[in-house]
Amino acid sequence: MKNIRIFLIIALLQIGLIIDIAAQKADSPTKAPEYFNATTNLLKMEKKGISNADLFNQIGLSYYKQGNAGKATLYFLKALRLNSNHKDAGNNLDYVINRSLDRELYDQNSFLSNIFKTGFDFFSLNSLAIIVMLMLILVVLCLHWLLQLGTDDDKAVPVMWLAITGFIFLFSATIMGLKYKEFHASNKAVIIEPEIEGYSGPGAEYGKLFTVHGGLIIHITRMDKEWALVTLPNGGAGWIRVAAIEKVKP
Repeated sequence: MKNIRIFLIIALLQIGLIIDIAAQKADSPTKAPEYFNATTNLLKMEKKGISNADLFNQIGLSYYKQGNAGKATLYFLKALRLNSNHKDAGNNLDYVINRSLDRELYDQNSFLSNIFKTGFDFFSLNSLAIIVMLMLILVVLCLHWLLQLGTDDDKAVPVMWLAITGFIFLFSATIMGLKYKEFHASNKAVIIEPEIEGYSGPGAEYGKLFTVHGGLIIHITRMDKEWALVTLPNGGAGWIRVAAIEKVKP
């Protein structure tokens, strides 16, 4: 009942927010009061402990319509953290990145990399856990089948199935391990201020290295009080103020 109620609330908010950014004809953000109200209502749901990919996607959309690319990107990433195959959040994130001032900092993945990423994102952590469990059961059954055969029996078929199920088990377990590491990673963050400068050291007195903008996805390498050493998507690094960033995983 609780899940149904959450779904209905989000569905109603979806209608009011015009959910898919990419389908919108008007590119300019608006400061209309209804978007501020929608954001407030959605954030209240989050504060109640509701952790839902659809909810986070809607929060991201409402922030984007207010012109806050940083918070929008942050919540699209939160949605994808819970469900890496959430198509709306993925499309919305791609749209915001492609329109950002720092879009050239992101690497253009090769064809094979895109195929791997698509496959990697398709399976959730829970679905991979189920696959790993099923494959483990099949591996055990194949071993039992093989051990029950006599010395003169043909073992080609059980050996073949053992090899197939064993390979799928190991592959699925590896992907699940990578997914688990990504899910619990706490170093991914987003620039939430409209513009911020990066320095060669933890302070504005150091040399200026770059200027980046709200919505840029970064990785935190080290913290030093009010400053953080971050890595940009293109591999560049520099120190920026901690107040200008927010982690995807709190």
